[in-house]
Parts: sequence; C-alpha cells; structure tokens
Amino acid sequence: MEDEERTHCDAHFQEELESLKTSVARLISLLEQTLRNTFGEGPSNNPVTFNQILTITQPEERMSKYG
Repeated sequence: MEDEERTHCDAHFQEELESLKTSVARLISLLEQTLRNTFGEGPSNNPVTFNQILTITQPEERMSKYG
C-alpha cells in the first residue's frame, strides 16, 4: 500500500512540476514581450533575451528528506 501511495504522490508531484514549468515559461515570455514593447525593436536595439535555467531537486531526493 505504501508503494501505491508513493507512486500516486510522485505522479502528482510530477504533474505539479510540469504545471509550474509551464507557468514560469509563460511568465518569462510575457516579461520578454513587455520589455521588447517598452524598449522597441528597432535595428539599433538588441532584442532582450532571458535564459532561465530551472534546477529542481528530483522527487526521490526530495521525498527522502521528509521521510
């Protein structure tokens, strides 16, 4: 039963993680768009680009910390 609960918990964690990644990517895109609109995209302006690297603890590592 514990394995089944852990599997369910891991699956839920992965779903939440993917949702969070999607939300962060959307926010970064909106921020880039806002900055481009604010500063313009003329030939003399370099486009603003943000590289976001997400370092996230793997579920196994996170779970072992709590139990």
